[in-house]
Amino acid sequence: MAEAILVPQVGQDLTEAKVVELHVKLGDQVKKGDLVAVVESEKASFEVEAFCEGTVISLPWQVGDTATVLEPLMHVGAPGETVAEAARSAAAEPAVVPAVAPAAQPEAAQVAQAEPLVAKVATGVVNAALRASPIARRVAAGQGLDLARIAGSGPKGAVVLKDVAALAVGGAPTTGGGALELRTLQAGQGTPVVFIHGFGADLSSWRPLVARIGLGSPMMALDLPGHGGSRGHGAADFAGLVGAVGQTLRGLQGSVHLVGHSLGAAVAVALTQRGDLDVRSLTLIAPAGLGASVDGAFVEGFLGAKSEAALAAWMRRLVSDPATLAPVLVRATLAAREDADLVPAQSRVARGVFEGSTQLFSAAAALRSYQGPCTVIAGRDDAIVPLREIEAALPGHVALHRLDRVGHLPQVEAADLVQTLIARTVRSAG
Repeated sequence: MAEAILVPQVGQDLTEAKVVELHVKLGDQVKKGDLVAVVESEKASFEVEAFCEGTVISLPWQVGDTATVLEPLMHVGAPGETVAEAARSAAAEPAVVPAVAPAAQPEAAQVAQAEPLVAKVATGVVNAALRASPIARRVAAGQGLDLARIAGSGPKGAVVLKDVAALAVGGAPTTGGGALELRTLQAGQGTPVVFIHGFGADLSSWRPLVARIGLGSPMMALDLPGHGGSRGHGAADFAGLVGAVGQTLRGLQGSVHLVGHSLGAAVAVALTQRGDLDVRSLTLIAPAGLGASVDGAFVEGFLGAKSEAALAAWMRRLVSDPATLAPVLVRATLAAREDADLVPAQSRVARGVFEGSTQLFSAAAALRSYQGPCTVIAGRDDAIVPLREIEAALPGHVALHRLDRVGHLPQVEAADLVQTLIARTVRSAG
């Protein structure tokens, strides 16, 4: 019998939520606990998990739509079942509202519910009707920006962080244009922890890890140029990636802790030499940029895969034990490629940073110069970036954790340990 997965109510008085990610498409098989979507209000983002097993037979909302809460986000039923049959089932039996995992809780939930949404900017103007997320208000105030003059892209036109960041860097020269997609995955107090994904991924890949780290700091993630919400950014070589990320993070106006994976780890290291960012700590997971080698066959095969079977075959090279590669990760990667611009954008980046099986960049000198707390986490079975080259490049003051039976995705294959090491590194910075 078909069941509806409803749009969750993401705030006490909110009736709408923006669909920002869909991890399934019509005909996909889902099982209980699979991440199927992410929805966003003006205050928080929430992950929606499947509470039942079956085939996706209806997707009334698409990414970018503003959906009505407690209405069906999708229907899950038997192969060949129709939406009309699902509707009859829903009328006969109340649908279950899915449990949602908070990806970015309000900064002060009780206060936010008690107080009207008010933006105060440097001009002294107060507009009680203006909609903006808490972090967008804080960053705008710190930069002296008038929220009333910023076009919002969030639900009901709310101003969100990427809108403020785009304005903050709008007058600066860029190699590709504009700010990168930057989201708050978990609100908190103090210095933000910013996560930078590796080649071929996007910021949503950090959500399962962030949800369990246990730090009270703000947790943020961005999409590299050519990836996710930043796929339209034109930066395509390593210097361009570093410049684009640096410009985006400069909008935060303050210190940051950086956590990077693979190519994102190399970008994180290079950011320490810009001179305009105070990087309090580095956690580098399977870092690129410390040696010359990369699995060029993987890069080519990954970009060329067009079916779920082919993509899964290449993505298994990322892990030591193929059983640890969740099918939902493969399906989500394939679903993202329904945007025809994504693979060409990633291919452009690949040509700028790799040549065959060679990395065209190095972050080794920057790592030697960095004197803050730094932890490197690498798998002994990494087939993408060889552990031996990472070991050879590390200066003595960097802590290296070599993980047995782990490949290029320690954050997936040894998630508990990686969470502990990130928290330890951040706390060690004081």
